[in-house]
Amino acid sequence: MNHILIALDFSEFSPEVEKVGFALAGKINATVTLATVINKYIDYVPVDTGQVFENQWEARKNIALQLLEEIKANHPDVPTEISCFIGDPKEDIIELSITKHSTFIVMGTHGRTGISHMVTGSTAEYIIRHSVVPIIVVPLKKERH
Repeated sequence: MNHILIALDFSEFSPEVEKVGFALAGKINATVTLATVINKYIDYVPVDTGQVFENQWEARKNIALQLLEEIKANHPDVPTEISCFIGDPKEDIIELSITKHSTFIVMGTHGRTGISHMVTGSTAEYIIRHSVVPIIVVPLKKERH
């Protein structure tokens, strides 16, 4: 059976990645894993949701799980599971795709260039270079440049 790993980072562009991933799943009759890997190398102070957590990582994971559940609920016709954990997105998305026997990885790119690209690196670029699973990259910019 076909399987698609949709990797989301909850940026403003994630809805487009979700749309492409679920459209492909429908066309090839695939199951889906919605995945978010919370980058353990980036410090972050979560927004105040009124919930109290022991640490920032627990809070971030809780927020991500809620968002993934909402996305899953929006696609009831596609068998979908959720995977959310703290780790290294570059390595863990590749590993998850292998573990799940994915047919494709669907992910987005922020289109960063210059200093921003050098400082933060590119998760999509790394995965493209190292994955053994075919990747569909949804571009941030739709216009020609």
